[in-house]
Amino acid sequence: MTDSASRDSGTAASPPPVPSTGRDTAVDFVKAACLLVVVGLHAMMAGFTVGAEGLTITNALDGHPIFAWSTWAVQVMPLFFLLGGFSSLTQWRRLRGAGVSASDYVRMRITRLVRPAVLLFALVGLTLAILALTGLPADILREVGFRIGQPLWFLAVYIGCAGLVPWMTALHERAPRLTLAALLLAAVAVDSVVAATGLELLGALNLFFVWVLIQQLGFAYADGIIGVLPRWALFVLAVAAFALLLFLTTVFGYSTDMYENLNPPTVCILVLGVGQLMLFATAHPWLRAVADRPRVARVGLWVNANSMTIYLWHVPVIVLVVVVMLISNLPFPEPLSLQWWQTRPLFLVAIALALVPIVMLVRQFDRSRHDDREVTMSPLLAATKVLLGVAGVTVILLVGFSPAAGAALGVLLLALAVQLRGRRRKLVEPESGGAGG
Repeated sequence: MTDSASRDSGTAASPPPVPSTGRDTAVDFVKAACLLVVVGLHAMMAGFTVGAEGLTITNALDGHPIFAWSTWAVQVMPLFFLLGGFSSLTQWRRLRGAGVSASDYVRMRITRLVRPAVLLFALVGLTLAILALTGLPADILREVGFRIGQPLWFLAVYIGCAGLVPWMTALHERAPRLTLAALLLAAVAVDSVVAATGLELLGALNLFFVWVLIQQLGFAYADGIIGVLPRWALFVLAVAAFALLLFLTTVFGYSTDMYENLNPPTVCILVLGVGQLMLFATAHPWLRAVADRPRVARVGLWVNANSMTIYLWHVPVIVLVVVVMLISNLPFPEPLSLQWWQTRPLFLVAIALALVPIVMLVRQFDRSRHDDREVTMSPLLAATKVLLGVAGVTVILLVGFSPAAGAALGVLLLALAVQLRGRRRKLVEPESGGAGG
């Protein structure tokens, strides 16, 4: 057994974490719930009004008196990344145990993440280009493209984190506490430099340090480093994390809005994630009991199996529902008015009813293009694949879907990321007559 703890920053030797390779139904359940919260929140933010100047698109919740504080509950991205770290670690260990190399894991993982985005980017870019030719105002098209592209920051960051899983796992298995401490110091240093110099562009460094650190916390949870604490201690730590968050937002000047703290991420997102993780760990037995119910398990399994497709397509579906409302001459109540709140349940149901068949169609498209497991990839090509995926999404974030050239470049980079496969393995034919696989 490897004595990982004794090499961890010179601390006294202690039993190393027990490597985890299995699934956790509570993790799958909460990941699915987080995704549904994101979809629902984006639907609630969609403020569409029709006036004398035509269609206007706004953030309906922007400026609401309680929205900033409500983000402490509905900003679930830190928890999603934490639980994604848990799932990534256990998946990589299973594949590593089956003889899959780190580079081939990255190849398979990035292909699975990027492939659904190629179809989305191509269809959205083509649709907006056609609408531009019909004479639809360019400012409306830019705004629609911006709203569709805005949530895609998650895909760029998730691709980067997924590409680092094998190597961050190695650091975690060798020195888990030292790795966490180094990432934490780096994240705090970035925030401190930005605060001291006003160079907000440097805050982009925390797109790496904060999200990779949160992923590492998911690794730590998977190996029982956090779960060894009694539930009352976990709850106390959760309260302490939210108290620290209150201190940071009221004394150090960070925004109370956790969405403002998201791009680029600040240490507030990290502290929020720690609080969410401690609450999850505290409620884990109850969450697992709920997750193991057959109906809940079926829904959770479907959502998790289609999670990336749901995330990528939910904003275009919101736009599609609004277009149908326009064609049908349905009313667009003033955002946050009484009638607006009364119509939100129907609006959410309409989005769900439109999203499910689209997800199923995209899933069929994805199934018809299986990744070739009879190829192997070098570390250099694996790194290139990750960089192409991140670059393709970043182009859309910076340029948008309109003009069409931006969408075309994004699609091209993502398509290259998918098609970059490596070389075919030389397989040895098994001897006939054997009973094994």
